[in-house]
Amino acid sequence: SPVVARASGATGLSANGKAALQAALQAADSVEHQGFGGQVVPQEHLHDGNPCGDDEEFHAGLCYEKCALLTGGAYVHRQSPWTCCNQATCSSLFKLSSCCRHNMGMCSGYDIAGMEEGQKVCPHNPGACLADEELFLDVCYMKCSLLTNGQYPYRTASATCCKSKGLGCMIEDGVMDGLNGQAITNSSLNVGGGCGDSSNKTKCEPHAPEQQLTEA
Repeated sequence: SPVVARASGATGLSANGKAALQAALQAADSVEHQGFGGQVVPQEHLHDGNPCGDDEEFHAGLCYEKCALLTGGAYVHRQSPWTCCNQATCSSLFKLSSCCRHNMGMCSGYDIAGMEEGQKVCPHNPGACLADEELFLDVCYMKCSLLTNGQYPYRTASATCCKSKGLGCMIEDGVMDGLNGQAITNSSLNVGGGCGDSSNKTKCEPHAPEQQLTEA
């Protein structure tokens, strides 16, 4: 897809903060114009009846990491967002504890998407992101690790990448008030993974997971 031009800015940052932001934006500009440099379309089985990624299973309208992968093959049947069982139906309440395993959480535990979509991200609508994308709030973006040359690898908002996953991501890196900011925010980071690959089949804009990537 063609690259969309975006503006940059560094208002309120120290000299070091401006330098860090400029370096990250230069990396983003390079990867957006030159493309990922690898296979962008994920390698999925397109005729297996599974509308999710190969490491995921479809349950109640969403794609989850396969219970088989989460439990090492011991409990392969998903019964709920938080429950994996060793039988398709556990009929006896007395055997429920041995039949099933529970791992509660909101976008954690068993309630996660496949690792191909990102590390412990929320379950999502059917489809997949491109190989150079990450899933954030059910939208596919180019990976922050690629856009910032590994300096700010964690996406915390549509246009924000961060050095970590902590509270420091609420503050810009290099702000002049003495706070330990860890994040950079710029519209150049709000892009899809299809930039610079000269294909009309991929998107340079953020997009929902695409089912044409998982099932033909």
